[in-house]
Amino acid sequence: MWTDYPELRNRDHLRNQLLAGKTIEQIARETGCTRGTVRVALKNHNLQRPLLRLPDHTRQKLRL
Repeated sequence: MWTDYPELRNRDHLRNQLLAGKTIEQIARETGCTRGTVRVALKNHNLQRPLLRLPDHTRQKLRL
């Protein structure tokens, strides 16, 4: 269950991970859970993965 993982219960932490460009697989690996568990946490927090991932140098130019 996603609530068993403090990192997934913390909406801001999870949102920051997504904004940093981490994939669901990377978040799951770092948290020690399955991709499905991360997906459920995202759904419960009303979060979505960004549709577009920009390279760091482009984000810096755009000041994102």
